[in-house]
Amino acid sequence: MEWKQKIFNQLQERNRQERDVYAEIVKHYNRLTENYSTILVRCTEQERDILTLRQENTDLQKNSVSVAGLPVNDKVRTLENDYMKAKDEILTLLRERGDMTKEVISLSRLVKERDEKLYSEQNKNQILTKENISLKQQLESAHEQLSALKKVNETIHDEFQALQLAYTQLEERQKELDATIAVLRQKMTEKIEKKCNALDEEVKLHEKRMEDDVKRKLDEAKSDVMIPTLSNLISTTTTTSVTQLKNTNQDGKIHLTPTVDFIKVVVPKKAIFKWDCGDNELHAIQFHPSGSLIATGGSDRKIHIWELNAHNNQVQQAYVLTGNNSTVTAIDFDSENANLILGCSEDFACRVWGLADQRLRHTLTGHGAKVFCAKFVTATLIASGSQDRTLKLWDLQNRQCVRTLFAGSKCHDLVALDASGSLISGHFDKKIRFWDARNDSTKCELQLQAAVTSLSINREKQLLLACSRDDTLKLIELRENRVIQTFRSIVNAIA
Repeated sequence: MEWKQKIFNQLQERNRQERDVYAEIVKHYNRLTENYSTILVRCTEQERDILTLRQENTDLQKNSVSVAGLPVNDKVRTLENDYMKAKDEILTLLRERGDMTKEVISLSRLVKERDEKLYSEQNKNQILTKENISLKQQLESAHEQLSALKKVNETIHDEFQALQLAYTQLEERQKELDATIAVLRQKMTEKIEKKCNALDEEVKLHEKRMEDDVKRKLDEAKSDVMIPTLSNLISTTTTTSVTQLKNTNQDGKIHLTPTVDFIKVVVPKKAIFKWDCGDNELHAIQFHPSGSLIATGGSDRKIHIWELNAHNNQVQQAYVLTGNNSTVTAIDFDSENANLILGCSEDFACRVWGLADQRLRHTLTGHGAKVFCAKFVTATLIASGSQDRTLKLWDLQNRQCVRTLFAGSKCHDLVALDASGSLISGHFDKKIRFWDARNDSTKCELQLQAAVTSLSINREKQLLLACSRDDTLKLIELRENRVIQTFRSIVNAIA
């Protein structure tokens, strides 16, 4: 233990330095004390001798006085001289005693100060020794922790290198797969284009045959019935009526009877009209049930109400609803009375405005994270879904949450099945959950292949359309809760 020996040597050196300073003072103090004791003894003896001499002097004076009144003899004078000398010597000794007493007091005070300083230094030394021991223990503990951390660091470094190697291999594999997917998509696109071209040719041929057949039958029936022109039969409008030719009756005439109307559906190729909603991002858009108003919301924390004029293809801003503290994520109109609008945002709240007075009616708070969706169940009941993995039902009359459903996953969208509060919700964990209004648990769950982003239900409440992040649309039959059809586009991804 080298450090212990080093500390011991340092303590010895400190003690030696402190003792050398006080050694001479202690010796001088001891010498003064001895001299003081000696002088004190001598003073006592001298006082005793003086008392004796005084007594003898008194006796001699009584005995030596002659009757004739002669002076004292020589012996008395000698004693008086000795007495005076002794008295002077006593005074001298007393003065020396006083000086020594002062010096002793001064030295005593100095020794006391030195002792106090020595005691303070000893206390400091003890404290520093304890701190030194504690620091050494901490140093040893730190060395042990450092060794453990080095081992952990080496392990993590080895694992990182292994993961880096695996990641590199996976990245190369990903690049190969991306290239393969691109080639396959190109081939599939070419095949689809060829198939579409073939179908177009087949449709054109079929239409030509139908036109020829109609012309032939019209020519045969020209003498009996007034037939409209072919341009009136095949209209370019979106809806038209078609007549079906019947066989000749017993009277030899040909009759035309109307059949079911059909709708000509084509893929939209251009926008009828468009308008600028501002510089901010647009996150939600919703038509009013009347079709005359459009509501938009986005990152500007406002809901803009636009008035639609379909005759001249123009859109004008009617008014702006404010009150949100963050980005608007979803909008919905009250379908019963069509006089309320609902908006939810990333500030953990839902808000309801009146369309007539543009006044904020309700602010519904209670979610612990961003609110992704909110829908009117009835005019007084609202359902909302949030990032906090819960769904909530809100009663607008009482302005409070009446039910909280714990889904266990982020809710991206929801639809209402009936006015009692039965819901269908789509979640991040790839599940569609069906909620019963009578309890707070799911009635059943439908597992998809990717996270569900949005839901839409038809008016009859029999079919549900679900959009997921694998770029597919799934049509779900609600009586059996099963997917009956999947729609997928190879060319365009679903937003």
